[in-house]
Amino acid sequence: MDLETLQSKWIDIHKFKDNKGYMALRITPDCIPDLFIATDSDGNRCLLLYLPTGTDINLKPLDKDKLMLSYISDKNVIVINLKDSNYVDLFNDLILSLYSKLFELHDSNKAANELIRTYYKWSDFFEDCFSNKLSIDQVIGLIGELIVLNSFISAINDETINAALESWQGPYGTSNDFVFDSMNFEVKTRTKSKPFVKISSEYQLEVEFDKGLELVIVTVIQDLANGRSLHDLVEQVIDEIRINNGDVTIFYKALSQVGLTTENVKEYNNYRYDTVSVKHYDCTLNDFPKLSKSDIYDEISSLSYKLRVTKLDQFLIKEKK
Repeated sequence: MDLETLQSKWIDIHKFKDNKGYMALRITPDCIPDLFIATDSDGNRCLLLYLPTGTDINLKPLDKDKLMLSYISDKNVIVINLKDSNYVDLFNDLILSLYSKLFELHDSNKAANELIRTYYKWSDFFEDCFSNKLSIDQVIGLIGELIVLNSFISAINDETINAALESWQGPYGTSNDFVFDSMNFEVKTRTKSKPFVKISSEYQLEVEFDKGLELVIVTVIQDLANGRSLHDLVEQVIDEIRINNGDVTIFYKALSQVGLTTENVKEYNNYRYDTVSVKHYDCTLNDFPKLSKSDIYDEISSLSYKLRVTKLDQFLIKEKK
């Protein structure tokens, strides 16, 4: 089951629904549990799991603004109902995630419990985030981090994609934006007209013991006609996750830390940028120009300074234009 197949099934449902506005289709013939997609009498999309008689289910309805979980005991069916049509893309991702976990399960109790656990894991992603709107500098910064994240996950396979997704720690407020076992990456994004990048603390360029550290400078230029928005980059990451069978909830959780959902990220579509270059610099060299925790007096803290990009050529490791 892939996204294209799922979308074609939704088209079939809307094409052949009966006069009562309800129709259900088995998700795939080879799915062992009785898993169906459907539309209800109001046209809302649903996912149905029919259970054999005697399956032990103790489930109280959970009704949220966008998503509802319920159990119809006389029909032995668990229903996940999408109440907001603006979230159909996210609902498709939820269905694909559930299908990958359920399609080979013979035990109906395990299938039911897995569906319920997955619902709880995903339900927060369907809620509106009440954070303040991102500033233009925050948008540009996230664009740079997503460009780097895309470069990481497009270079790996389905065995390591989750590790790459989990490496993105910028939204969680850690010292570095990407944290791997042997290497950290600090990402700074600048428009082409600015000769500096801002280092906002004494910890951002601090080298951890026995680990490498690279400063990644992403240079962008505004292009309202052909540039990429935050939404475009989010969609690109999600496509790569699907292709590599990764866990998309890792990515959604990181987005939620900065108040973004797959819906409200569209509010920033008027900010579009082309990537001019992505340059990696080695921060572990002794003469790399920086102020870090190990280089300053203990009495000094909360440093913030600008680093001139044009003076870093001798520390350049690689460049992608």
